Amino acid sequence: MAESVITVRVLRKGARTTELLQELAQALGRESLEPDDLGVVDIRMNGRGPRAWEEVRDALDSTGDDWRQWLHLAPRPPR
Repeated sequence: MAESVITVRVLRKGARTTELLQELAQALGRESLEPDDLGVVDIRMNGRGPRAWEEVRDALDSTGDDWRQWLHLAPRPPR
């Protein structure tokens, strides 16, 4: 199966960002998701880009309405 890398960038650091990344990791069945020194989280997903991206976006949406204030999801890859 194909593997895709979906990028999430931290916009604002804080307790809420930590909570969102923990909730996202849990929703995706991961132990944890940690940003690098530049605030980038690369998430390796099974499946093609658009489908993997939608899975990450759905997981982010499940964390609450405010995730876009704290995190940026890279644009959806083309089909």
